[in-house]
Amino acid sequence: MNHDGPTVRSTSLALERLVLGWDRYREAVADELGVGTTEIVALGFLYHGGSHTPSEIGHLLNLTSGSVTALLDRLESAAFVTRSQNPEDRRSLLATVTPAGRHAMQWYYERLDEIVGRALERVSNIALDEVITLANSAGELLDEHALAAKRSRP
Repeated sequence: MNHDGPTVRSTSLALERLVLGWDRYREAVADELGVGTTEIVALGFLYHGGSHTPSEIGHLLNLTSGSVTALLDRLESAAFVTRSQNPEDRRSLLATVTPAGRHAMQWYYERLDEIVGRALERVSNIALDEVITLANSAGELLDEHALAAKRSRP
């Protein structure tokens, strides 16, 4: 399917507005929970993906090992995450979401679902599977572009 320039630009700007709104929502929730936005992102990864090692978290969030340690310290202080010995490698740890962390993420996503539900009420005859495909595809391509740009730096 061929898309003209204005359609692509309008879509890009709409997606950018979505990302900005999402960031502001994440900031508001982070403030309410007493953590930072990076902690919310990390907690989301652990909530959906299960336990991860600090190096996996660093890779997912593009953080140094020292930054991941500080991030996990903050999440542990907030009682949202615990660290335990990794049964597969005793030299590493696993970060796991606590019940309080799960509750916080459930609250985060329930509120988000309400907001998205209200947005969906504003449109009719929308092909949700296509919206989901667009969002996932754009996210993957943006990740790929960022990774390629990072690799090309000296």
